[in-house]
Amino acid sequence: MMDYDLRHGRTYLYLKQKPLYAFGFGLSYTTFAYSNLRVSTSSVAPNGDLTITADIRNTGARDGDEVVQLYVAYPHSAVSRPIEELKGFERTHLLAGESKTVTLRLPAQSLGYWDETQHAFVVEPGPIELRIGASSDDIKLSKTVNVAR
Repeated sequence: MMDYDLRHGRTYLYLKQKPLYAFGFGLSYTTFAYSNLRVSTSSVAPNGDLTITADIRNTGARDGDEVVQLYVAYPHSAVSRPIEELKGFERTHLLAGESKTVTLRLPAQSLGYWDETQHAFVVEPGPIELRIGASSDDIKLSKTVNVAR
């Protein structure tokens, strides 16, 4: 434990194995279905915004709350990045059988990382994977969009 480099799996951000309880893990007395993932644009400027929407339906027999979580992954990053990052969430109450559309806003600037050579946050161009789910290991929907130069 003398190695304090977080990139060596000391936190959820870089952990290669499956944790006992994933980030966002929780129990409910009902079940939910996710569908119809929509993104406002397929390519976003580094100073732009994305609007992500998905339909959530309570498929169980009881009313319940669902915390819809948005994660982002950087499959082709030139630098070492976390496996995925939580970028937004929305708690919604659904009656049994009810459906709602959940909307999450993602500013492209939140995708940046600290570049030590430039002494500034940098939004890297290239593909990003948007993941929507109930927890970090219960991803229901995903879509790839591009960050423009």
